[in-house]
Amino acid sequence: MSALPLPQPPPDADPDPDADLDAAAAPDAAAGRAAADRADLLAERSEELRELTAWYLARRRALLLWLATGLVAAGWAAAWAGWRYVAAGDVVSVALGVFLLALAAGLAVPSALAVASGARDDLEARERLRAWARSARDRDTLARWHSPGRALFWLLPSLVLCCFGSASAAMTAAGDGSALTLGLSVLLAGTGALGMVKAVGYYRLVSRELTPVPEVDEPPHEPPHELP
Repeated sequence: MSALPLPQPPPDADPDPDADLDAAAAPDAAAGRAAADRADLLAERSEELRELTAWYLARRRALLLWLATGLVAAGWAAAWAGWRYVAAGDVVSVALGVFLLALAAGLAVPSALAVASGARDDLEARERLRAWARSARDRDTLARWHSPGRALFWLLPSLVLCCFGSASAAMTAAGDGSALTLGLSVLLAGTGALGMVKAVGYYRLVSRELTPVPEVDEPPHEPPHELP
């Protein structure tokens, strides 16, 4: 989304038609300019990655996600109870059921929309983060944007939620569990999966940064054949 206050992806470098001529005429100056350009790129890259990482892995975003998940869960429980009251048939139960269904809609719908909006923002932020990470590779500037504390804050609780929700959903589906339990279990598993995707994607970028640039092997040169 263009409204996100995030750095834009790195622009593609435009080829300079006179670069080869300048390099041939002044190789030392061209090498100096190349080194200065790379230093500027790495400095800008580390700053943009630092800003993107701080936004992408912000603890407040995790807390807002868990709060929205709790509201959706409360809405699901209210909807389940409301349907049961409506099914009772008497006037008082139907009135109470309608009230609970309205409360469920008021809790679940805005919270679900907020989660969807946050997921879209995360997708755009992840694409920008990956674009800047792919623009270069430098172990020395990793400490400027590496945020292990934020990543663990996302990973560990999300892992617990995903495992607990998946196990609970599997046991509920295998047994005679209620729709309420199944829905809550799936909700917890989905929330945990969202957080794990963010954390694992970030760790992959860090792993790429720590991996040396692969060297391109030159093809073996065949010895020249002697003329008969």
